Amino acid sequence: MDELKRLFPEEKFSLESGEEVTVAPVAFGKLTLFSKAVTSLLTKIGEAGISKIENAEDIGLIFNIALEEVIEVMGLVLGKDREWFNNITLADGVGLFTLILNQNFNERTKKNLQSLATKIQSSLI
Repeated sequence: MDELKRLFPEEKFSLESGEEVTVAPVAFGKLTLFSKAVTSLLTKIGEAGISKIENAEDIGLIFNIALEEVIEVMGLVLGKDREWFNNITLADGVGLFTLILNQNFNERTKKNLQSLATKIQSSLI
């Protein structure tokens, strides 16, 4: 199964409406757009003073203060416009966002980013 996931990293997500959405990891070539959207989201969260997400209340707060930023990130990944998100359920929106986070912020990505940061830092010294 891991081999198949590596070869075909995209996943199908079935909405309550019956529509199927394909969710794929962000391509490296789209990193600039994705990084800007994620930075905007994290800035909003930081400005609100949220330093930890411990429960559903914290997640609700994030959606209250940064819903447009969450939708911007999701729209980039899914190729959907803002209006599309007005027609999906809360459960579908949360499920899609969770899947996007799992695909793009997994342990392998974190490890590679840490390794890259270490290499860049050592070359600056």
